[in-house]
Amino acid sequence: MIRTNLVIGLLALAFFANAQYQGWNLFERNTGAQTSRLSGSGSRAYHK
Repeated sequence: MIRTNLVIGLLALAFFANAQYQGWNLFERNTGAQTSRLSGSGSRAYHK
């Protein structure tokens, strides 16, 4: 069981490392909407 979890964890790490290397972004639509919303509020970005 521990060995299976280790293999799955390493495969997930390899997948996300590859995705980051290739420039994939899972939240591309959300970040595009957020930056356009925050751009009108000036240079200060704040968290509610």
